Amino acid sequence: MDYIYDIINLEFVFFIVFLGVAYCWRLEPLKVLLLFGHILVIFLLNDVLFPVTYMPDQLLYLNTTQDVRNFTTGLEKFDTTFGFSSLLFSIVPLPFINSVQSLAMINFLIFLTIFVFIKKVKLSTERVDYFLLLFPSLLLYSSLALRDMFVLLFLFLGLYALIIRERYFFGLLLASPVIILKFQNYLMIVGALILFFYLRKAKPRRYLILGIFVFISAFIPEKVPLVSQLYEKIEWWRFALFADQFYYNWTVVEQMKQYYEPLGTGFILLYQVIKFFFYMLLKPLPWEAGNLFQLVQSVENLIIFVMIIWCNRIKIINDKIRQKIFFLNSLLFVSMTINGLVVFNFGSAVRYKFPFIVIYFVYFFYLLKSDELFVKQVKTIWSVNNKPQSGVLPISSS
Repeated sequence: MDYIYDIINLEFVFFIVFLGVAYCWRLEPLKVLLLFGHILVIFLLNDVLFPVTYMPDQLLYLNTTQDVRNFTTGLEKFDTTFGFSSLLFSIVPLPFINSVQSLAMINFLIFLTIFVFIKKVKLSTERVDYFLLLFPSLLLYSSLALRDMFVLLFLFLGLYALIIRERYFFGLLLASPVIILKFQNYLMIVGALILFFYLRKAKPRRYLILGIFVFISAFIPEKVPLVSQLYEKIEWWRFALFADQFYYNWTVVEQMKQYYEPLGTGFILLYQVIKFFFYMLLKPLPWEAGNLFQLVQSVENLIIFVMIIWCNRIKIINDKIRQKIFFLNSLLFVSMTINGLVVFNFGSAVRYKFPFIVIYFVYFFYLLKSDELFVKQVKTIWSVNNKPQSGVLPISSS
């Protein structure tokens, strides 16, 4: 009987999609076709391409969401990741929560909400639309019953206020649900903001101070209390996620501990930061892929890496836009470095970085378009101001 509830849910989703399509792409059939293809993928993943137990967290979200909908769970659960995520799932007005596909349809609606939002606030460009429709990781996580789309939604809204509107406090407030959903992501935004404010109009003296601070932090971290605590916390996260790969079977962890690389100090730490930044962007590498999913992710990583280089090779004329792109690059560096240092599992690496990759390219493509429009506007003004008056010949350069 579950399939009947899924059919009713699907009809509800189709109704919402038709409203969204009418608003966003009334006369763009290719985009509409790709959007409906996303809905099809929901029913091709769990218990078709892989068993639902391949990602067992989906069942936990499903059970907790059903408990919330049925009022059989207490408020004490809502300050946990699963509890708060399930509360968010439960308040989305999907008729029935009866399967992991039900939660996946909610995630698809979040995906559609982002599209409607970027259209409403005029972030939409051809590059942005097709990137969102064709990015494989976004397709995957908007078709599963996990919390990652809520993480993406709140990060996206918060960074819209931060980057586009330059309302920093309001942006941090909009992103604040991420404190419960994925606390480290919120810290990454704060870290990127601090770096941005410190360096956006920095003179050589500020770079010198930053260089001294980095040197002391790398070579003698115990001398800086805040750095010492952060160092210990990151090392704790690293080993915890290393053990998580083996389901905290400490016998196995002890056997595999020889492959664990602790955080170093000095030049070793600086080398690790650079290495894990690039490795986070590229993992799994093609020769590390153990299955078809990982091979697709590896190809995706290589394309994304080339796109990042291509985007940053473009010369930006407008100083304000250049500053905003600097913030995006700061966020990319902070997020990839921290995640790269602590994440070992290939699947977790893709899951942790995909929200930042989505945000990076949506806002980068929009800023590139804005700079192109600025250049055209400057050229138009220049040509109008330098247009010869009637009956007056321009002065010859000779």
